[in-house]
Amino acid sequence: MKGFTILALVYCVTLVAGDLYMQNPRGSNDRLNEDNENRNNGNRLFDSQNNAKGGYCVGPAMNFYSGSLLSIEWTSQHGCGNPNTYCNLVIQYMCSNSDAAPTLRVRDGTTTNTIPDTAASPAQTDANGNLLFGMHETFDYYQDCKTRSRNLGLYIADREEEGGLNEGRRSSIFTRQNNNGNRHAYECPEERDYYPYWAPTPWKDVAILTDKTEFCNFYTSESQNVKDKNVCRTPEGETAQQNNEAECKSEGNNWEVVPAFGIAPPVCVQAPWNRQNHLGNGIDIQGYTSSFNWTLPDEKQEPCITASNCNCVLRMRYNISTGDYGASGNRPDKDFVDSAANAAASPVSQDPTVTVEGVGLQLAIDTSQFGRTFQDRSHIFHIRPRPAGTSPLARIWNLNVRGKRGNIVQAYPATEYDFIPENLIARVGDLVHFQWTGCDTNPAGNAGEGTPKTDRHNIVEIETLDVSEPASDEFLARNPMFESAELRVLFAYLGQTNCPTQEQLLADNNNNENQAKQDPRNCFKLNAAPAYFDSLVKVNKTGIHNYMSTRNNNFTNRGQKAVLDIQDLLPVWGIVVVAVGGFVFAGAASVAGAMFYAKSHPHSQVAQLVNKM
Repeated sequence: MKGFTILALVYCVTLVAGDLYMQNPRGSNDRLNEDNENRNNGNRLFDSQNNAKGGYCVGPAMNFYSGSLLSIEWTSQHGCGNPNTYCNLVIQYMCSNSDAAPTLRVRDGTTTNTIPDTAASPAQTDANGNLLFGMHETFDYYQDCKTRSRNLGLYIADREEEGGLNEGRRSSIFTRQNNNGNRHAYECPEERDYYPYWAPTPWKDVAILTDKTEFCNFYTSESQNVKDKNVCRTPEGETAQQNNEAECKSEGNNWEVVPAFGIAPPVCVQAPWNRQNHLGNGIDIQGYTSSFNWTLPDEKQEPCITASNCNCVLRMRYNISTGDYGASGNRPDKDFVDSAANAAASPVSQDPTVTVEGVGLQLAIDTSQFGRTFQDRSHIFHIRPRPAGTSPLARIWNLNVRGKRGNIVQAYPATEYDFIPENLIARVGDLVHFQWTGCDTNPAGNAGEGTPKTDRHNIVEIETLDVSEPASDEFLARNPMFESAELRVLFAYLGQTNCPTQEQLLADNNNNENQAKQDPRNCFKLNAAPAYFDSLVKVNKTGIHNYMSTRNNNFTNRGQKAVLDIQDLLPVWGIVVVAVGGFVFAGAASVAGAMFYAKSHPHSQVAQLVNKM
């Protein structure tokens, strides 16, 4: 293992407590359709290490267009980019064919139980014939992880005696943070805890947001997007225990290459600044939630898009570390730590007693979590081809809804309802994909309008953001967000039909106004609308449009308002630059042509004119 230990010195950035919640797309935090305040099962699909109250209940799957722009938003408890911690955020995704074999199909499942560790479990169905268990990574992937030796070059603090790693914990399912080898569906714990990983994974890298951009070349070059990975196989093709080439070949096995994904390396940029101990917004993003604009893959990256046959899931990991690891003499630059700092050499120990000015104090340090990885994953979504006939130059912006039913205390650690992006700037000719989803299994006691437990949203234009009344007909005649009356009705009323009048609703509910508001037939409250809405709109005219949802705009405790700013393809200064540039180019071309003519016709009037220039 000596060679692999040296590699670990470079590979293994130790990843201090801080929950991570994806707000858009809706992060599951292992929740499915349970209507409890807390999720049922924190082992259902992955190890989030987040608070059990987090996560959105599953709704109808979202459908995004190939190459469209999606704003990924998240909140993180211990911040990033501040001087208190080291951090990075890793964004990844995976897709499978939506009709792939059950052993390969990425899906949400219909039960909150964890998929069993048996080869037959991925194919189990419920009473309706739907695949029963949620699954992201495959059964075979987890078996490889169980078989493969853990990387003994990694830092594990004082969790094991130096040189005395328990023989029962030598598999890759055992890590410093997962010391007991607990199983979370088919996730590989060692891969979860470390990035970039040295063995093959099914996850494709989107972006690394880091406080240390000097490591970007390292991150991007080691990504499986661009770099082959290896696995040790027996002559019979079975996964072998060895995790490095030398030991693999010494046992008569084959060190097989798993080709890179062959896609662009991930984006690597400075992580946005967030304060510590607060699931809130950042400074350098003008008070908005931390976000990253993802350009979704196209058909070359994901062939399943061609036939609208993709089941995909988005994953985000939040890695927090501390400067305490650097003073051991292991690596004085404090950036990496490895197995040389284990056991008695560990720079931190479990709940140590220290002396300050002769006074004894005990520090609160759990060495299994001092340096820690959190994660969240979306529910399943689909990627479909761009609509036929759309200009390849036209951008497609995804405009979604984030947030959970309830007041801020009930919704936390999610947010209350809001549109995302809250301030979208598009160009004339762009397409805006208005799309949102929700569920009917929010906790029954969560506050909100309309039928209890439900998420519903609509869009009506307002004249200014400080009002809560829809814009007048006169205003809409001058500056409509949607050009046709039919489209305005669709966005406001969501296609509801067979709607009773207010008088009928009251009569059917014993004149109880509150019951009438909650009646599932009440179209005024959007109760008869579906939880999922999907409409693609081309924006053709400039203008700034303010809008709101009539259902979720209670001034006292929530405001679901946003802005769509449609600008010219080029601003005025851009038009001037292009015009001047065109004039200069035309003039230069004319001069060049004259010089060429003069050279070939030395006695012409043009030649005489050129000679005078």
